Amino acid sequence: MNIFVIATTLQVGGGVTIYKQFLSHLPKYIGKNKYWIFVNPVLSRVEIEGVTYISLPLQSKLKRLLFEGSMLKAEAQKIGVKPDVIISLQNNGYKCFKDCKQIVYYHQALPLYSGCYNPLKRSERVLFNYKYVFPRIVKHSWVKDTTFIVQTPVVKQRFASYFDIPQENIHVCPPDIEKIDTELYHGFEWKDGKYHFIYVGDDFKYRNFQVLVNAVKYLIKNNPNISEKIRIHVTCPAVNVEGTGNVFVFEGVIDREFLLNFYKSSVALLAPSTVETVGLPMLEAAIFGMPIISSDIDFSRFVLRGYDGVQFVLFDDVKAWASKIEDVYKKPKRYKPIVLEQNSSWENIYQLIKKYE
Repeated sequence: MNIFVIATTLQVGGGVTIYKQFLSHLPKYIGKNKYWIFVNPVLSRVEIEGVTYISLPLQSKLKRLLFEGSMLKAEAQKIGVKPDVIISLQNNGYKCFKDCKQIVYYHQALPLYSGCYNPLKRSERVLFNYKYVFPRIVKHSWVKDTTFIVQTPVVKQRFASYFDIPQENIHVCPPDIEKIDTELYHGFEWKDGKYHFIYVGDDFKYRNFQVLVNAVKYLIKNNPNISEKIRIHVTCPAVNVEGTGNVFVFEGVIDREFLLNFYKSSVALLAPSTVETVGLPMLEAAIFGMPIISSDIDFSRFVLRGYDGVQFVLFDDVKAWASKIEDVYKKPKRYKPIVLEQNSSWENIYQLIKKYE
């Protein structure tokens, strides 16, 4: 079979991880099939027998979603190949190709959760597009009887409901989670008498970082002794947290090894986000046995099922967040680490491809 794999909009984040994992498992399952992988210049390429890479110019995601179909069809005509199967690693489908099976890996959770974003605010404009514009475009791109892949049962339920997709057309295939040997990490020696927390993420509205800012302000007002003793390390560039003293420490974007050392030596992970797919920081923190304070959302309850070290809080309850931070400060402890199954689900994805042979 001729199989087209589309990864032209992927540049950073989880989408790139999906692409790399797809390539890492491909040699085992490629068989006699011929793969044509459409990429942008940013993505790395691994030499695999039977695989040809075709590079398309990098454009904005919106332009690519709107006009990519015609570009792909033109490239297919150039190489004289008609696809038997199309695998999109980037949420959308391709009606421009007729009489071929299509598999769509869907990994954008933002439209599936409630939230209000203002297109007139620069900081929320992208979120507005993902919440309201993006789902309409991708749904229109899907052909009838498309097979979908999502990462968790929680996403499957929300995806099926939101887009009115039959459950039998949706397959749950979690990404590979890299095994972590926690003994290799020794953490940091703070030597400052402070209690160090960590928040992993940016300040996008759905991350709900503002609830932590407000919780710190509440502590400063009602329990200044505690507020003077805590530090919250934030893995994004500095933002305005006026009125919180020296509590927040902005680390900027940090590499994974540095982050794992934070897990080893911090007293708790703060996870107030209201939108996630897999929730990797929560999983990694649980592997280290860290206390976790998390928004009480379906994805966090699924990811941390069976883990004793998590406390769930209403995402917008400032006093509750302040109280849980205070609890960790008063009684810091570690918990029995969560143990993850290391079986890869990528075999299931390639079996979906194989049934079309």
